[in-house]
Amino acid sequence: MSTLTAERPTTFAGSNSRARVAVPYQILDPNGDMDIYARKSVSRKGREDRELSVNQQINDGIRWGEWNGYRPRFVWVDNGISGSKDVHRPGYDAGLRALESGATRCLWSYKLDRFSRKGALAVLTIMDRLEGKRIFFGSDNLDTSEPKDRRMIMWRAEDAKEFSDQLSDRVADAWRYSKDEGIWLAKRVPYGLKKDPKTRRLVPDPSPAIPGEPDGPTKADVIRRIVREVGGGATVPVVITRLQADGIFPQPGRIWSPNRLYKILRHPAYIGFQPASDWDDREDPIYRNDKGQRVTVGKGVVTEAQQLKARKVVAERTALFGKKGTKRGVRSVGRHELSGVMHCSGCGRTLIKRGRSFGCPHKNAGGKPCDNPTSITATHAESFVFQAFVNRLTASAPDSPLLHAVAARWLDTHRPDSVAERREAEERLENAKAALEDLVTAKYKRKEFEGPAAQFYPGLLKEAEDAVRAAENVLSQIPEPTADIGYLLDADTIREAWEQATTEERRELLFLALDGVCVRPKFGAGRTPVTPERFHYAWTGINRVITPADVELVA
Repeated sequence: MSTLTAERPTTFAGSNSRARVAVPYQILDPNGDMDIYARKSVSRKGREDRELSVNQQINDGIRWGEWNGYRPRFVWVDNGISGSKDVHRPGYDAGLRALESGATRCLWSYKLDRFSRKGALAVLTIMDRLEGKRIFFGSDNLDTSEPKDRRMIMWRAEDAKEFSDQLSDRVADAWRYSKDEGIWLAKRVPYGLKKDPKTRRLVPDPSPAIPGEPDGPTKADVIRRIVREVGGGATVPVVITRLQADGIFPQPGRIWSPNRLYKILRHPAYIGFQPASDWDDREDPIYRNDKGQRVTVGKGVVTEAQQLKARKVVAERTALFGKKGTKRGVRSVGRHELSGVMHCSGCGRTLIKRGRSFGCPHKNAGGKPCDNPTSITATHAESFVFQAFVNRLTASAPDSPLLHAVAARWLDTHRPDSVAERREAEERLENAKAALEDLVTAKYKRKEFEGPAAQFYPGLLKEAEDAVRAAENVLSQIPEPTADIGYLLDADTIREAWEQATTEERRELLFLALDGVCVRPKFGAGRTPVTPERFHYAWTGINRVITPADVELVA
């Protein structure tokens, strides 16, 4: 009769094997009449094992069977599977099936808590189905076939469940505390970051991205490059092609995938924040503590503004298709200063640049044809739109609705973290005031705190008032974010910024004040001069009605 050795391959359910099927971990005697069940909650490699190992449990079972006149048949093992959670345990199910079908007369388990941590009811349900067969818990010296042991088995089962529940609570509390302290808890650290062994917080990874080239880019530099290039308008497939052409791969023998890059553009750790559980499926992927505050997890690789800019570029290239709203990437990228800005007055479609002109795409687009298509030379359009942009901003008063809207857009683009922090504090204050108002209404209008319930009102009122004061205190400590748009009030500084900007930066500059430009067809036949009357500008924050003053500003 063989015993386990350390060299025996662990190809049982719960190991690294992909198939979680009921395959015996070991066949001792095919004609035997006793099975052994062993379980460990956590499968550890290269670490001190605090639970009795699977090998020790099975060896104890073999010895017990030999001493009590049984011939051990199969060994069933669940490794790395909880006994308290409602999860599938292939070895556990196989051992019970063998017992209930009559394939064996006895099922041995090292200890009751190794067998189940679901409480007395779960164990009692199994005991009532045995009918003459037995389960023996070796370390507890309890036998289901002995009436005197049944009560003790129930007590031990409840004790195991209570211990498991308490352990789960302690683990959850420790996990939550570590999260709130900004400690990185996940086993894997995102590419481009590393965990400081002393603080257990994340820092940029300075190791070389190309093996054998210490003077080349670091892994943190690769993350910065990905965010920068995507934010500059490059598509994810193009970025992947560039990285692999430069010999940069995520791991030796692995290649970059679009999904991996999309996660980099959303992962909170790259901007220094703790990710929430299942962050990739959340609208807001950043973890927040009980006070609703975002928790830092170390030093980020890129700024939040850079990451949000890249995400915005990707979102602009993403369309929804089908009834279920499936997201699908749109390969077209804004390659010109006025891409996506110009619209046809005849049908409202976005003008497309072909050659040296912007024209209505009604002939190539489906749907109703355009009755009055427009077309305009690109150089004229760029000159008129930019001149209108300069004239409108420099002629606007400091308290005009346009400049207020421009400042708000500038903050959303360049100071998203400050805006989000201030907005969250304002929302918490509004919620606290709403809760206080609801409590007072419940007292004096709905009459809910009458009779015995009246004694609870003063305490609840104090809590609600304290919450409002705390929210007001937090909001008062957060400065109002200010927008640095002084350069947009002077024509010379605007032109200087325009000349130094890239195409994508010029588009961002225009979109600070412009929602769109409606272009009318030319007036007259043949070659006619381009006049300001052909353009109708939709400025953000103001009424979209053209006036004589608007025409004078673009002249």
